Amino acid sequence: MQETVANPWFRASFREWIFTTDHKKIAILYGMTSLLFFSVAGLMGMAIRLELNQPGVQYLDPDLYNYLLTGHGAVMLLWWAIAFWGAFSNFLIPIMIGARDVAFPRLNQLSYWFFFSASILVLITLIPSQQIKMMWTGYPPFVLHDTAGPTGLYVLIVILIAGSTLGTGVNFITTVLRFRAKGITLGKTNLIIHGLISSIVVQLVGVPAFVGAVVMLFLDKYIGTGFFDANTGGDPVLYQHLFWFYSHPAVYVMILPAFGVFSEVLSTMSKRPIFGRTSMIYAIWAIALLGFLVWAHHMFTSGMPQWLRIFMSFTTVLIAVPTGIKVFNWVGTLYGGAIRLNTAMLFTLGGIFMFLIGGLTGIPLALPAFDINVHDSAFIVGHFHYVLGMAMTLGAFSGVYFWYPKITGRMYPERWGKISFWLILVGANLLYFAMMMVGIEGMPRRYVDYPEIDYWVTLNQISSVGAVFLAVGVGVTFYAWFKGLSGPEAGRNPWGSPSLEWTVSSPPPPQNFDSFPVEVADDWSPYKYH
Repeated sequence: MQETVANPWFRASFREWIFTTDHKKIAILYGMTSLLFFSVAGLMGMAIRLELNQPGVQYLDPDLYNYLLTGHGAVMLLWWAIAFWGAFSNFLIPIMIGARDVAFPRLNQLSYWFFFSASILVLITLIPSQQIKMMWTGYPPFVLHDTAGPTGLYVLIVILIAGSTLGTGVNFITTVLRFRAKGITLGKTNLIIHGLISSIVVQLVGVPAFVGAVVMLFLDKYIGTGFFDANTGGDPVLYQHLFWFYSHPAVYVMILPAFGVFSEVLSTMSKRPIFGRTSMIYAIWAIALLGFLVWAHHMFTSGMPQWLRIFMSFTTVLIAVPTGIKVFNWVGTLYGGAIRLNTAMLFTLGGIFMFLIGGLTGIPLALPAFDINVHDSAFIVGHFHYVLGMAMTLGAFSGVYFWYPKITGRMYPERWGKISFWLILVGANLLYFAMMMVGIEGMPRRYVDYPEIDYWVTLNQISSVGAVFLAVGVGVTFYAWFKGLSGPEAGRNPWGSPSLEWTVSSPPPPQNFDSFPVEVADDWSPYKYH
């Protein structure tokens, strides 16, 4: 047992990795798979930037360009921005609530292998004859044509991901509701748990609509039904409603856990309890609820009743209220604190900054008069990457740095961590701010080529320089994590946090705690600093 505690992964046999039901090992499997596909999607994005650096079709033919756009979007969203939080859920939730494991360990194992099976199918799309070129949205009528690629493969991938998601969701909701230690009420659980569970609830409600939509796509293409084919009486706009009913709330699936990370890191690194903690919990769940009332703001140019356009515009602006409450409370948490600007804290502050830029550019997009003029432009791409891509990624990286000592039992190199942060922050702002500027100037998204307009060329080249900085920063991050495996021992609680996961050894023992049942004092709080 001591060997397992001292080195819980590197000495595990191949058989143990395949058949493990330990939530901590499954967390590592999710994390490593997700990081691998994050890297693949990042390389796809770099190839896209290489092509757009200069006008003219130079390196990628249009078909390959469409495949790279589809792959970059789908993999970044499903295998990174959503799936990476599965690693956090698996590793943290049982320990944070004082449980031995998740409620259904075998279901947890099965959920990962569903996810892994979908990952293998994604690799099949690298074969030229199997490339999916329908964009990550998969809109009909284009997807119904052979030029879109193998729709059946796309549908199978989505179904496997959905099975993994639903199994994971039921598992973790049951775990939190039934396996909390004595004294840990729902109001006392960590804010990251509220972020993770609220995102899981969104998945459970929204995923069935998405799966239904792609199954109908499959039937339209291969069986000849007419759900979305206007030639046979179908309505392609119906697909958009079903798709965005899930896919806009999915934005909050990706960002709500990051909000939880921000709260954990800010409180710990400023040695201050969360300001307005109860309002933070209500804000998380308000965002999750309102997320289902804004989906059609993606469709202002698709045609809809005027009353629906007005309603969706109003609810889109309204969702800024609980988000603003969270930002205000984060600032209140920092006020008067003994702030420690280590790598985890820098990534959290950077993530909040990127989210603010994305949120502020999102408010005008809630107004149909503005949105119609920039719809399908590079402005949308820049906004999306600010509010989701980078805010989520910086939050995830902050979480890895923050819990790195607990996961590995070692300390990461602060110097390399801080270098990676500044490279990523500078690179991301060069890349995406220039993208928004060229979008305002009228450059459409998803085009392999563009006219030789001087300021378009200049802004695209600035974006490409930013992409290089960003890629190098991510590489330095991976190096820092690898180098940290041979770093100094971390000890049980290097950050001095009162949260329950920091009371166990680093890495945690196989059963998480030395004795059961776990109990906490009546006045216990994961944010109680004296």
